[in-house]
Amino acid sequence: MRSVIGDSSASFTASSLPKRQILHVSGSTLAKLLVAPAILFLVLLFFYPLWTIASLSLNLPDLSVASYQRYAASAAFIGTTERTFVLSIIVTLICLLLGYPTAAFLSRMAKEGRTYLLVCVILPYLTSLLIRTYAWMVLLGDDSPINKFLMLAGFTSRPVPLLFSTTGALIGMVHIMLPAMILPIYSVIHGMDREQMRAASALGGGPFRAFFKVFLPQSLPGVRSGCTLVFALSLGFYVTPAALGSPKDAMLSNLIASLVTGALDFRYASAISIVLLALTLLVYFAMGGGLGSVVDRHGGVPARSRLGAIVTAPLRALENSSWLTEFNRRLWQRRLGRSGSDAPIGRWGVAAFGLIVLVFLIVPSVIVVVMSFSGEDMLSFPPASWSLRWYQAFFADNSWISATGISAKIAVSSSAIALVLGTMAAYGLARGNVRGRQFLYALVLAPIIVPSVVTAVGMFNVLAAWGFIGTTTGVLLAHTPGAISYVVIILSGTLMGLDRRLEMASMSLGASHLRTAFRVVLPLIAPGMLAAAIFAFIHSFDEVVISSFVAGANLQTLPLRIWQDIQYQVDPVIAAVSAMLMLIPVAALPLMRRRGSGVAI
Repeated sequence: MRSVIGDSSASFTASSLPKRQILHVSGSTLAKLLVAPAILFLVLLFFYPLWTIASLSLNLPDLSVASYQRYAASAAFIGTTERTFVLSIIVTLICLLLGYPTAAFLSRMAKEGRTYLLVCVILPYLTSLLIRTYAWMVLLGDDSPINKFLMLAGFTSRPVPLLFSTTGALIGMVHIMLPAMILPIYSVIHGMDREQMRAASALGGGPFRAFFKVFLPQSLPGVRSGCTLVFALSLGFYVTPAALGSPKDAMLSNLIASLVTGALDFRYASAISIVLLALTLLVYFAMGGGLGSVVDRHGGVPARSRLGAIVTAPLRALENSSWLTEFNRRLWQRRLGRSGSDAPIGRWGVAAFGLIVLVFLIVPSVIVVVMSFSGEDMLSFPPASWSLRWYQAFFADNSWISATGISAKIAVSSSAIALVLGTMAAYGLARGNVRGRQFLYALVLAPIIVPSVVTAVGMFNVLAAWGFIGTTTGVLLAHTPGAISYVVIILSGTLMGLDRRLEMASMSLGASHLRTAFRVVLPLIAPGMLAAAIFAFIHSFDEVVISSFVAGANLQTLPLRIWQDIQYQVDPVIAAVSAMLMLIPVAALPLMRRRGSGVAI
């Protein structure tokens, strides 16, 4: 019997060898095959454009640093660089001061209430940057609700000049960056063991000492992630300072754009782009990188990052001070015999503070929606009369409809390409034994770290040489690298939460890596793929900086149409457009809440 079985098995194996060789690809080989298309796409359409910037700035092959010398000798550009750094630091600090207590408040909430409050963070995060900027243009004007409230409350007798000022620019930048600070910190705090704080308090540590010794060190990975992302992204701000700030608030991105579109000085613009890119990467890597820390939900050793050392040094001195030790001792004595639920001091204060921050995030969008139904020629809040006239004006204007159609077409195509390439790359990096995995992750995520204006300058150089400027294909190619990054981020989180034993069981039953991926993994990560596709779609649909460089004069996307209008007037039609665009994230949230999407709401 054994020989018969052996002969039969040998015969079967020999007859089916070509087919099985095709199906049974080794794990490492499959991983490389899956990651390669995304990497090649990014090399061609992201890193090569960056190389053209560097090459042009150095006047290769002649090799000249004249453009950099010109930059170093320009007091105006050096001043703009300093201003960019200062504003970015201020925005980061304000976001940290507002975001940390808010994240702590959200983590304490019961699941049902937390879900609704998280919507107040995620909805603005998914809402178009242009729409949020437009909302603050409406709210900060002389006849705005904020100035009306200030005058009614007696704080001032005349409107405060908030719009087109440094204050206005900071308010808008903080509002846009705040979700990027809250979400990473919340992600880490939510995964912390609450019993450790109770144990520290029960042992007489006091709330302050327990916070400094237990809570803060474990939350520092989220703080590092949030601060790195906010600071790095703030360095590349373009739309918000231009729309809400004064000319003296221009940042490096604004000057780079003016050099390209106004002065047509591409070599000098390329040199300053490299300076901005170098500053961004320096900050990003000096602070330990921001995206990877969210993955570790078990806290970390603060000294492992430079930011952790900077934050904890003064805090250690504070928590070891004699007056704080005495305060904690008396506080612990007063709390002897009380239940643990009464222990936290300032719980209601943190809750009130968190709710105020959430109102700050969500109210501007709500006010714009209400004002979109105004029947007057000028926007006002509350509207004196109600009407659908601005919605009717939108649908009656072919230019608005055409721009919307172009944006939708590009966003759908870009998200489809990104979903295919990003899914393959995420699975290959998460499951394959690939050398240099962290380096490959950095390559894939680079498009959302590099300032958009730097990418735009490089894209313009390459797509102009290829003849794609002013074409739908050119804009599509320019949008896709960033969309791939979002897909990889979402699906990496989804795959981390996937039980690998299911894949091991499939392969133990004879299925190949490839068959397991299609039959087991893809159905399980389908909700995550949907969430990734939504993020990729929103990224493309909202893109204005890169589009303004590569769309040319004849192609107008919806964000470009909005951007052109808000630079010259506060058109009430934009309020109606804003209200309709907010339906995209509102419709997306229920889909992303599906189990396994990789987006915790």
